[in-house]
Amino acid sequence: MDSRKLPADIHHSGNGEHIVPASLPIDLDKGLLNRSFYELEEAFEGQQGLADLVGSLTEKTASFRRLLLEDKRPLTEAQMAHLVEQMFTARRKIWPVIEEQGAARVGEMMRDLLEGHGDLMQRMTRFEEALPATGKAKRVIRDMGAEILHFSDPERYPLMTRWVWDQGTTSGAVREFIRGGDYLTAFPFGESPEMFEGLRQWMREALLELGVYRDVPYMVDIILAHQYSQYVRAMAEGFLRSDFGGQTDFTEQIRKLLGVEVHRRMGGSRIKRDAIH
Repeated sequence: MDSRKLPADIHHSGNGEHIVPASLPIDLDKGLLNRSFYELEEAFEGQQGLADLVGSLTEKTASFRRLLLEDKRPLTEAQMAHLVEQMFTARRKIWPVIEEQGAARVGEMMRDLLEGHGDLMQRMTRFEEALPATGKAKRVIRDMGAEILHFSDPERYPLMTRWVWDQGTTSGAVREFIRGGDYLTAFPFGESPEMFEGLRQWMREALLELGVYRDVPYMVDIILAHQYSQYVRAMAEGFLRSDFGGQTDFTEQIRKLLGVEVHRRMGGSRIKRDAIH
């Protein structure tokens, strides 16, 4: 069967759910993905540099799993800060909401997102509605949930943050895989888990053709972050530049998007703790 014609749904198999990849409404260009992969190899000085970045992402997953799945005790504020510190968009806007609700209660919401009753869409909706945020903080709750799902179980859940794709603004890394995308007026991808899994399946197939067989979920993340960093570079004189502190090194932008940047590891919190207006 042509994988592009698989039904778009989520079904439970054994002790976990499986997202069936949806057909993508626009053809993506594997040549653009291949170019991104080779640029990454060069920028990170070969496979070892990429392996080090994958190692950082593996450590991130280990910390998410330890705090949210393995240790069932209520989360402390320090543990919550450790998690949020690794969520690029959320850490700049969500902390006042977490302080108001309390780390333990928000931790319960995170665990419900991962292991609560109902299907994936029901749990995602419940998570987004449970936090009484408004304005900028409200918009990053989706990113927060996406980070929790993906980095707690990267094999099962694709990365579904807004910087991967935001249908409301028709922007994100996906757009950088469309040759001539600047001339298109409609991008009917939507934001369903099935669409994100369809994107990941397309990327997985392209990476296999390049001979990439290990750590594929993380390599998908890295390429998506690279593609989005190219978009940021193209908009460098615009408002997006402030999100990256004026950085020009796209390898650091990639690390920052994925929550594992070097400067954060050297000390100092990246969480913005003042109130959002």
